[in-house]
Amino acid sequence: MKRKLLALALSFALAFATAVSVSAAEDPYVSYTYNADGSERAAPALYLPEKAVDGKQLTGQAMVNPGDLFLWQDTLYILDSGNSRLVLADLDLDCTGTLTFTDEAGAPMQFTEAAGLFVGEEGIYLSDAGALKVYRFDHTGRLEQTYTQPDSPLYDKSIAFRVTRLLADSAGNLYALVEGQFSGAVMFSASGEFLGFYGPNEVEMTLDMLLDQSWRQVLSEEQQSAMGRFIPVAYTSFDIDEENFIYTCSKSALSVSSRVRRLNPSGKGLWDGKELQFGDDIPTEQWVSGLGNTTQLVDLDIGPDGLLSVLDAARGRVFQYDENGQLLGAFGGRGSQTGTFQDPAAIESAPGRLYVLDKAAGTVTLFKTTAYGSAVHNAVDLYNQGEYEAAIPYWQQVIAMDGGSELACLGMGKACYAQGDVAAAMEYLRASNNVEQYSQVFENYRLQLVRGGFTAFVIVLAVVLAALAVLKRLHWFGLGAKLEPLRRHFRVLVHPGEALYELRSRKQLSPWFAAAVVGVWFLLEVLSWFATGFIFQTRDPEEFNLLFPVVSTIVAYCLWVLVNWAVSTLSDGKGTAKELWCASAYALLPYLFGKAAVLVLSHLLTQQEGAFLVWIQGAAFVWAVIVLFGVLTTLHHYTLGKALGSVALTLTGIVIVIFLLFMAVVLFDHVSNLFMIVYNELTLRR
Repeated sequence: MKRKLLALALSFALAFATAVSVSAAEDPYVSYTYNADGSERAAPALYLPEKAVDGKQLTGQAMVNPGDLFLWQDTLYILDSGNSRLVLADLDLDCTGTLTFTDEAGAPMQFTEAAGLFVGEEGIYLSDAGALKVYRFDHTGRLEQTYTQPDSPLYDKSIAFRVTRLLADSAGNLYALVEGQFSGAVMFSASGEFLGFYGPNEVEMTLDMLLDQSWRQVLSEEQQSAMGRFIPVAYTSFDIDEENFIYTCSKSALSVSSRVRRLNPSGKGLWDGKELQFGDDIPTEQWVSGLGNTTQLVDLDIGPDGLLSVLDAARGRVFQYDENGQLLGAFGGRGSQTGTFQDPAAIESAPGRLYVLDKAAGTVTLFKTTAYGSAVHNAVDLYNQGEYEAAIPYWQQVIAMDGGSELACLGMGKACYAQGDVAAAMEYLRASNNVEQYSQVFENYRLQLVRGGFTAFVIVLAVVLAALAVLKRLHWFGLGAKLEPLRRHFRVLVHPGEALYELRSRKQLSPWFAAAVVGVWFLLEVLSWFATGFIFQTRDPEEFNLLFPVVSTIVAYCLWVLVNWAVSTLSDGKGTAKELWCASAYALLPYLFGKAAVLVLSHLLTQQEGAFLVWIQGAAFVWAVIVLFGVLTTLHHYTLGKALGSVALTLTGIVIVIFLLFMAVVLFDHVSNLFMIVYNELTLRR
């Protein structure tokens, strides 16, 4: 049943491909997402801009330096800082009025630098960074309470009380982000009492910090005090959900996973340690001149539907995540076209809508979800509620419009597994590149296979054992004598010195056997790119280059033989180059057995059982080293210590040869370029 659904979804994808590409061409920006491997991939837009309005369109008066947005009870509050007022609008950005403020006596109030805004049941909270105060007004704009810098030894008096962002929880506690304050949000009770600091960022460990800590161990207290201090990254903005979980963003966080944090009411980070990515992760070599190449998250919003929208001021992008920090899509950009921004400062959301405040342009842009965005949101909402089967129609819509959506494949995989279709679930989870989920389903699938085929396995095993017993009684029809030379070769793996001496004295060392071993090594190296089990595949087959396995196997083996022969010749080694070519292959055999076993078992083991593969490969390597030293001591008449020295000199020689080859290639490149320059000069002068 699920395979039919998959085929139907793929056919939808082909049918909608043209329509999606046309829609993308009309978008004012390129929407994208990230795959599980961290690669960026174009995707249909979650949102498209509906309109952008400025102060004159709303009230007839231009907004001056607008500072913040807040959505409460279907009313959008726009902080018009320069005019000391709030502009009120409905969900469609039609103005519903303005709000000015008065003090307790009813006199109008003007703000020097209004910055942060929060609206709730307790009233309207507004910060005046210039006046170093925070105010709470009732919903008519009349002042009810003033908050000032805490008079407490816990608060550093040298840090001015310049509050940039505000929020309040359901108990009426106020949280304020103070510019330059690295200890977390300043927290006040509903009555205005200072309660301390909430949820400070952790200091991010860097190489400079490790070196600093090392120096502090040997320096005096006076010298330590003269050194710089490492402090946590300050929060840029935050928001609170209906369960009083606070989400924070940091403009200058070093790691992509610490740019956004989810804190419980006690201030503990619930996403700390998880491999999440917030914003763009652009390698230095891909930076473009004139663009903000590092993500600078300036604001975020957690909607009632659990969708987390984050605003990047550097590139004018909006990133949207589900309640688990899974990226749904990114869109936007810098510019003057509707849907792009000059200086984005604040973001708010409502079901099916997003609002972004552009501080430089003095505008608010309304975005509405596309059909693709609605399908993603509905599917994610049902998925996170555990309603996997109910989410199937929406995931099918997502796949129809974006056949490469790993998120949709993950959702379909979960749905198929919930319905008991393990095989289809594995197909979808493999397409989603979610190794952890695939491994869990595969474990169940393997158990089903074992239970269903146990009887057949026992019968086949009994037949094979019986056949082997009969063949042994019949002396293998004379095959034993014919296979005796081959058996002598493999006996080297158990008794390397004795078996090699016997082969050498019988003159049965075979260059063709060694060549076959190297060929098998090459083949296994190629197969590791294409035939490793999905759970343990760390290489991308699309990046395969035949030069890699050729150099790492055939060229490496030839270098080993050549350099070791040269070293042994200078250190009284008795083995010839031909004998070394033949004998070295025996040391490869245990390694190849381990590599082949790992290749096969990678299709049979789960992610939790991956340690067995490490043990097998490690044991095979140790076995190979033992055989190698046994072979070298016998072939060259070395002691163990001399064999160790020979191997060390050989590895050093290989490094030198590689370096010389590299220098030769560079020299050849320069010489060829010189000849081309001379040739061009001579031909052009004619």
